[in-house]
Amino acid sequence: MNPAMFLNKQLSYFAGTAEDRPIHLFRVPASTLFEHERARIVLRRMEVLTWVFMILVPMWILADMLIFPPDVVGSLVFGRLMATLALGLLLVFSLVVMERASWLVSYLSVLFLMAIPALFELYAQPVFVAWQLTQPHITQTQAAAIFLYRQLPIIYISGLALFPMTLTESLPIAIAITVIDAVVDMDGLNLHALHAAHWAGLWVVLVTGGSAVLAGVLQFNLLWQNHRLADFDAETGLMKRDAAMELLRWLWKDKSAAGRCIGVSLMALPQASEGIMDNPAEAKWLSDEAEYLREQLLPDMYGVRWSGRLFGVVSLGHTPDELEGLMKLMRSSSAAPSSAHGSRQIVVAERTADHSVGPHNLLSMAEQKLRRALATA
Repeated sequence: MNPAMFLNKQLSYFAGTAEDRPIHLFRVPASTLFEHERARIVLRRMEVLTWVFMILVPMWILADMLIFPPDVVGSLVFGRLMATLALGLLLVFSLVVMERASWLVSYLSVLFLMAIPALFELYAQPVFVAWQLTQPHITQTQAAAIFLYRQLPIIYISGLALFPMTLTESLPIAIAITVIDAVVDMDGLNLHALHAAHWAGLWVVLVTGGSAVLAGVLQFNLLWQNHRLADFDAETGLMKRDAAMELLRWLWKDKSAAGRCIGVSLMALPQASEGIMDNPAEAKWLSDEAEYLREQLLPDMYGVRWSGRLFGVVSLGHTPDELEGLMKLMRSSSAAPSSAHGSRQIVVAERTADHSVGPHNLLSMAEQKLRRALATA
């Protein structure tokens, strides 16, 4: 057996998905709409987390005041206020870029979110070390509080499970946080200071945090599979109307698509005779037509089932001639010709976004053109 196929089969068992369905553990499909939706999920969850931590981080000063002496509290207060300010800046940034979210921007935002508590730990640990040198006898409560500070790396890595990222995307962040934890343990870069207990602690960080990340990725994989299935028509496998409109809205807001033609095409499939309307052969014919349409699609073209017998395409960066050529090919050929459907009289309508005010207007113009064409056919 091919090793890659064997690995995919084992991962399918592990993830609980069918072997013929893609698994998003290590990479994600190259889909513009997919990446945009993932980016928005990341930014929405970041908004919630930043609001929560902007409240909890300064509030924890009260707990520090009850546990540590004033000189230690004063140092921790400065670090917490800086962390709160950084969270506020991240919140404002996420609100500004939400509508034109890209995966790169959202991923860098996650890096920044994870860096805030990691840098705070780098700041806090020397404060505790310096204080313990002058205060050899500490209470159990103080020791427990310092221990909780030391467990922050596990919390950071576990937090990665909240975001819809693959293991390949999560791994660099997890490794960076673990390295930061090791640097603190080594008193800078003193390798001789890293004894067996510290190695064991790093192992706990990787295993515990890694398990949480893996659990999050698996859960995301399952939920995303179901979510994506809801965007596609079960009978034909083409994108549904609502999903196509969401894609059009995103293309309209995407600044990188400026100056590129955004096209919509529609074609009305010929109606079958009443005798075979409910025949399974009719459903198979529609499925074959949809599959034939998918085979003809060029890059950055998306097949859509606008309604029962209305198929079409959403395209980005293709000229009107290219889009019309594709639809004319569909009109003049067929996946499975059948006399029950009469001649191949598929009516095509298309319009680019050059002079349209928005995606709804673009689709409306194409539908009006199709209705006029059908009325005169």
